[in-house]
Amino acid sequence: MAWAAGGLGAWGSLVLLGLCSWSGARAAVRNLRVDAQTNDSISLRWEEPEGSDPQNLTYWVLWTGDGHTGDTQSTADTSVTLHELQPGSLYEFSVWSEKNGINSSSETQNAATAPNAVTHLQNTSETSTSVSLSWAAPADPHSQLYTYRIQWASEAQPPEAGTDSTGRTEETWYVVEALSPGTLYTFRVCAERHKVASSMESFQASTAPDSVSIASCISASGGYGLFLNWSCPSGGYEAFELEVGGQRGSQDRSSCGSRVFVQGLGPARSYTATVTTIWSGLKAKSAPVTCYTESIGVIVGAVVGVLLCLVLAGLLVLFLKKRNRKKQKQKAMGQRLHTVPVEQTASFPGDILAKDFTDHVRRNEKDSNCGFADEYQQLCLEGEGQPQEVALAPENKAKNRYRNVLPYDWSRVPLQPLRDEPGSDYINASFIPGLWSPQDFIAAQGPLLRTVGDFWRLVWEQQSRTIVMLTNCVESGRVKCEHYWPLDAQPCIHGHLQVALVGEEVTEDWAVRDLQLLHTEEQKTLPVRQFHYLAWPDHGVPPSPDPLLAFWRVLRQWLDETSEGGRPVVHCSAGVGRTGTLIALDVLLRQLESEGLVGPFGFVRKMRQSRPLMVQTEAQYVFLHQCILRYLEQSATQAQKEAEYENVAGLVYENPSAIRAQELEV
Repeated sequence: MAWAAGGLGAWGSLVLLGLCSWSGARAAVRNLRVDAQTNDSISLRWEEPEGSDPQNLTYWVLWTGDGHTGDTQSTADTSVTLHELQPGSLYEFSVWSEKNGINSSSETQNAATAPNAVTHLQNTSETSTSVSLSWAAPADPHSQLYTYRIQWASEAQPPEAGTDSTGRTEETWYVVEALSPGTLYTFRVCAERHKVASSMESFQASTAPDSVSIASCISASGGYGLFLNWSCPSGGYEAFELEVGGQRGSQDRSSCGSRVFVQGLGPARSYTATVTTIWSGLKAKSAPVTCYTESIGVIVGAVVGVLLCLVLAGLLVLFLKKRNRKKQKQKAMGQRLHTVPVEQTASFPGDILAKDFTDHVRRNEKDSNCGFADEYQQLCLEGEGQPQEVALAPENKAKNRYRNVLPYDWSRVPLQPLRDEPGSDYINASFIPGLWSPQDFIAAQGPLLRTVGDFWRLVWEQQSRTIVMLTNCVESGRVKCEHYWPLDAQPCIHGHLQVALVGEEVTEDWAVRDLQLLHTEEQKTLPVRQFHYLAWPDHGVPPSPDPLLAFWRVLRQWLDETSEGGRPVVHCSAGVGRTGTLIALDVLLRQLESEGLVGPFGFVRKMRQSRPLMVQTEAQYVFLHQCILRYLEQSATQAQKEAEYENVAGLVYENPSAIRAQELEV
């Protein structure tokens, strides 16, 4: 392209035109500046040459940069945005005006594009005062020249507020130090070059909790127990794990600073004791302390034991009057440490009479569900520490949807192993007790793409005629469960099992599907009915118990009418939150109907001994109580209607006699 008279189309001539002025050239543009920068564009702005007529005035922009020889662009405006630039690159821009073939002198401005954002930001390790971060550099041509800026802040302190919350490095890792223990932080990382930064990538991570020191360890009960005392750690903490002589137990967060009594020890012995602080899945173990029990406890303890038996017998009578029954189940998985907070009273609700349940709920709802929060806190560590070795085997790890929801070895549902396939006997599913049986239900993880075949093997091998699904396949754009049943009349094949959709009925809140399994080798079939609840929101709990109670009645009627077949398979996504809530609701409502009392706390605790995190959140625990309360209200309303109907029917029946009596009197 010729830009001026004389046919100056060669590049060398073009540069001369851009950088030099002829005699009589026009004045240069004024106030050339950078208006905006992104990772692939730069916007420039300038003012017209002084004393020039803007009519028929053309502006030319020439830019060169890192490894870029040069490009030009013309415009009639006093601004331009140049696109398709390289990220993180420095450019030199020259701008001049041209009119009637005469070019002005040029103005020059340097500017850089922003780098692309970093990726794969994560924490690699943490201590109580530091978090180690790592990330991947952008795939930019000059990323080896980038500097990285790191910002961090706790929830109470926004990143912009502190002057000491920023660091810089040329590496793709950084150790953030001088943090507070047991604290959740937000970390932000961006790439920089030539003082231009990329967008920030954010990540949240917590520091480990502070470890505690055991302040005292005193022998008690004639050598058959110990008093432990430890100070409260700084920063956040949720609970404590105690270990004394190889036995383990748990205490809630309020136990620090008070004496805790450890029972079940022997006199004249030494025990190693530790207290572990727990916070957000992280643990900090205290330094071990050696505790000694008294040697005179054998004789004194016997005397004290007799007296205690008499006292306990009296207390037991009072206890049984308040609570109709108390069931305790101790697992054969190893001895658990029995601890009793001495300076604070922990109350565990037992079975509650139907007539007292409303008062129990209203009392716990006070102060923003404070009572429920206390109860749920007592459940947090229930069942922890039991072996999960099969779920953690290398060949099985990829079969788990979530790393923190793994079945215990003793209660997992084993599959029949396949030949030459290590781990083929594993599925993320657990036997769950009912009211009268230790294995009334199977709680399972929602199938992954790679475990759909295993799921149908589970159904077939257990001869389960009922599947309860409490999640949608996709929620908030995330896959929560693979679509494991046929979409239409075309059957699906999984190994030796063929799954066919026989019928489907869909309502506003749930769907019921009839499926049929065919074992192609054995030529046997199994009818299966799937109850799919559709109205449980992705986050939180349903707004009302009524739809779930209606769903439960349909499900329970089917289960009562279908006595043959194996245990129901209940699943959501992880197989613990919604799954645990529905199983608990079914068991507790049947307990209410048969015994006139109900024990939500005790049954949730019982489930958690068989599978971790059953009834996963405090909101689900509260919702479980609301469902039971609503069921009682509905039952009372129904009973009142039936009584009114009987009264009306009685009046209709008796009125003719009354009329005849009046006629006789007349």
